Amino acid sequence: MNPRRVLLPQGGKRKKRTAEQIATAAATGFDYPVAEVGVSGNVTVYYDPALGAEGLNLAKSLLGSVNGPYQDMQGFFGIAGGAVGVVIAPLSGKNDGSGGAYHNGCNFSSGGILYLDATFANSMVNPLNLEIGLYVAELSESFMGPEKRGWNCGYSNGEALSRFCAEQETAPGTLDAFATGPAWDRAGRPDWIDVTEHTDQDPVSIGCGVVYLYWLRSLGFPTPRIVQADSATLSANYNALTGKTTAYSDLLAALAGVTINSDDPFASSS
Repeated sequence: MNPRRVLLPQGGKRKKRTAEQIATAAATGFDYPVAEVGVSGNVTVYYDPALGAEGLNLAKSLLGSVNGPYQDMQGFFGIAGGAVGVVIAPLSGKNDGSGGAYHNGCNFSSGGILYLDATFANSMVNPLNLEIGLYVAELSESFMGPEKRGWNCGYSNGEALSRFCAEQETAPGTLDAFATGPAWDRAGRPDWIDVTEHTDQDPVSIGCGVVYLYWLRSLGFPTPRIVQADSATLSANYNALTGKTTAYSDLLAALAGVTINSDDPFASSS
């Protein structure tokens, strides 16, 4: 069985499923009870009927918004994608996105069902934008295995890329609750460039990766070129793009005197 790939904001929690939810979902093959809302391209959108009219309206809005980011991911990774199912469910029990999202596996066969927390009760950001961010974070990970460039959605490099991709598809500030760049800064900016951590749950190593990706963008590298370069480690990615072997020291030099308050400390120059 594939390990679950989980996206959570800082302090976010997922509500344990009830016995009724588990029993009802079992008959459908999903983790939650679902009703199909519609299909757009390779994406089928579902929602848990327990979310009521607000959940249905959110699912309909998402259905109208999934194809553009899907096409962008195909462009980023340079490959054709497969079919995915997107399930809006009460992951947090609060319907505010704090339950994040999850799926299984770094491909479309094992990881093609994307579970997203409902976001319609979030008053801090646009709920649809947040739902799209959760969707892209999981969708991008399904492209990583088939692309075969070294991004691993269960490791720090792949998790960093998935968050970076999600932030490219949403308005600034939408995913601030998920930012990990400051965690890397607070930890003393350790080297997760030359080494990839074998987890997608450590904000320090993930934060290092996200800041690295924004640094490359500030240097003028377009996202598809970054994503399609070899990336078993971020230093290998940098070497493939620049021919240099000094990724970590170059990144630290670029950040000298810079305060990291977000995932993108280079925003003013990118």
